[in-house]
Amino acid sequence: MNKWFEKQSLHNSTTLSVHIGQFQNTWFPYEILASSPRQKQSTATFRRFLASEELEDEAITRSWDACFADPIGSQSFFQFHAPLRLLIKALAFNQVQAKEGQEPLELYIAQSSLTDLPPALQEDVPTPELVQRVGKGDVYNSSVWLGTEPTYTPLHRDPNPNIFCQLCSNKVIRLMAPRVGDMLFSQVQRRIQKQGNSRIRTDEMMQGEEREVLYDAVWGAGPLPTGTYEADLGPGDALFIPNGWWHSVKSKGTNGHLNGSVNWWFR
Repeated sequence: MNKWFEKQSLHNSTTLSVHIGQFQNTWFPYEILASSPRQKQSTATFRRFLASEELEDEAITRSWDACFADPIGSQSFFQFHAPLRLLIKALAFNQVQAKEGQEPLELYIAQSSLTDLPPALQEDVPTPELVQRVGKGDVYNSSVWLGTEPTYTPLHRDPNPNIFCQLCSNKVIRLMAPRVGDMLFSQVQRRIQKQGNSRIRTDEMMQGEEREVLYDAVWGAGPLPTGTYEADLGPGDALFIPNGWWHSVKSKGTNGHLNGSVNWWFR
């Protein structure tokens, strides 16, 4: 996976390589979080950053402005499509933000199907032999995850077994046995007086009270229930997540650097 990433010694960080940069015009699904006042400010500052470029990127600004056509009020989680070069610009912007001690832009290419990648990039992430040899050898779905730290996915379950591979930077995954996760998730739902579909990563759990309470339950200072496990993944590490096991994923870094992962759900 070194073909996708390269080190920046000046900023002690990793960026997208020339190889993947050839596909900067490829469109991807993006998510952006702007819940706190500082995050909302970084979102507005990034728009001015785009406008300050000598040649304004009209495709990106159109997508961005359509996403934020209404004033940012109670909504804190946004989804839209834009070219890969938006992520490249966000990484450059976050370097400026870091120098000034400001909040990074939290931008994430999340759950983007590997089958939608250009063929040359698909060849860079072949299906693991383990996935092909176990069960039916049938890949149900697969995704690439590329974004600026911090990244976070709340506690949920998947409908199929999952092989999760870390490509760039580090992520921490907390897993819970089915019965343990059922109990914790039910407690959270009762607390917010809501019933939810925990088998998929939903928009509802990505913002508002549900996001906050789920985060506190899994990553807060309180004790974790027996039957909880933690995996610290670096580049080249992989984790098998059995069907029905609850898990929450977040980056170790929070400074706006690049983080990348890929996964396969199989049967």
